[in-house]
Amino acid sequence: MVRAAVVTLATLLLLLEASQASAETLTVTVTGLRGVKGTLFVTVWNDEARFLKDVRHAAARRVVPVSGPEMTVVVEGLPRGVYAVTAFQDENGNGELDRNFIGLPKEPVGASNDARGMMGPPKFKAAAFELSGPSRSIPIRLR
Repeated sequence: MVRAAVVTLATLLLLLEASQASAETLTVTVTGLRGVKGTLFVTVWNDEARFLKDVRHAAARRVVPVSGPEMTVVVEGLPRGVYAVTAFQDENGNGELDRNFIGLPKEPVGASNDARGMMGPPKFKAAAFELSGPSRSIPIRLR
């Protein structure tokens, strides 16, 4: 009985260690911020069907005060897989991306792979990259 409990505990510890070993780190360097005002929103997406639709379904999201024209945001604990990252500078602090009357962003925006949409936002496939090692760094240029 004690031996079975020890084997079970050892197995659980190995599984926990294996799951932690597959947790990866993504470093996002964002350039093109306009002034030292507002908030930087960085969203990591792993679902093409929900890309840009509902941040509650994003793999991760970081919201940090803007501190300069270039900022680095680190996202830890991501499993290996395919991701796309979007970012925007909320200059007026209202918590959302402001748009003009035809729907174009009024605040600086960007995506991984420097993906840009044609008559709309970029597609997941254009912004997608693979996170397949312990760490990965990607740049995002806001425009």
